[in-house]
Amino acid sequence: MPAVDLFCRVVDNFGDIGVCWRLARQLAASPEVPQVRLWVDDLASFQRIQHELRPELESQDLQGVRVERWSTTRVRYPDPHPLLIEAFACEPPAAVTERLRAGQHVWINLEYLSAESWVTGCHGLPSPQAGGAAKYFFFPGFLPGTGGLLRDPDLLARRDAFRRDDDAYEALLARLGVAAEQRRALLDGSMRQMFLFCYPDAPVLALPDALAQQGPETLLLVPDSVARRLPPLAAGRLRVQEIPHVDQADFDALLWRSDLNIVRGEDSLVRAVWAGAPMIWQPYVQDEDAHLDKLDAWLDTTGLPEPVRALHHAWSRSERLPAAQALAGCLEAENLSRWREQAAAYCAKQARQPDLAASLLSFYTQVARKR
Repeated sequence: MPAVDLFCRVVDNFGDIGVCWRLARQLAASPEVPQVRLWVDDLASFQRIQHELRPELESQDLQGVRVERWSTTRVRYPDPHPLLIEAFACEPPAAVTERLRAGQHVWINLEYLSAESWVTGCHGLPSPQAGGAAKYFFFPGFLPGTGGLLRDPDLLARRDAFRRDDDAYEALLARLGVAAEQRRALLDGSMRQMFLFCYPDAPVLALPDALAQQGPETLLLVPDSVARRLPPLAAGRLRVQEIPHVDQADFDALLWRSDLNIVRGEDSLVRAVWAGAPMIWQPYVQDEDAHLDKLDAWLDTTGLPEPVRALHHAWSRSERLPAAQALAGCLEAENLSRWREQAAAYCAKQARQPDLAASLLSFYTQVARKR
């Protein structure tokens, strides 16, 4: 297997680097891969999701990955590794791509995640580049015929172990500033946990509308980067807890113990799928409502019933009253039980497909054999 260069340009603070950091670590953990270099142009944003990172350094080793600062002022680059992955068409520096050769390198453009049907027809297609090396389009996805989803080999086992480990769960809540009384209520089941990570246009006032008087008490955990933009939400039986921005391991753990996860973007969607719990996904708004097409394409892969689909549509259209009504209905005991079963089944279905890192390495081998 090859050594790997992975280039990441941080566009939306966390999503791009979130995917790339997970992918880099998983590739580096493969015993056949001798080295992974992760080139990142915004180390300050990177540090928000990986606290051990030192953003002042030009180069550093972290969790088996060589992290390199990618800057416009850098002139000299080492020879490229046999497998070069550019994340989301980020255009690596010409000083690197000009040295790529068809007989020595495989160049992959890792595309954005989509469940739309056209993706399977474009996955793996080459695009000839100056210098003779082809760039291959590689699509993560939910359908057979795509590259699959990022999934650590032991991810679901770690999830299940954490769900049984109340001490670890309480320790996490304590680190995040959740009061002892609320921690006890969460552990004894008299309070439920929900997690909110949304874009600014989300109809967040639907949450107190639906939750203030319904069901058990709810503790809504909200990262501080999101909470600062929210109107007051605490009302009745709904409590809101602002938490500091967490690293990826704690982010996953919070999803694993939540009764409902409200997430946004690509990396968070995939991690919520692996939580196997009820969720609402908010795609990034695009011109001409193209994000709603992406939402419908994903919903078509899930088998979720019409009330849950209606909830997703209302949430992504920023419709407060329809979202509140749909959420209240979906959280009724019988509907919630069915939603949980369907979320777990969808997680299991996706876990039966090859994971993204393994698919990338397999694709490299296929291309290399044809040379």
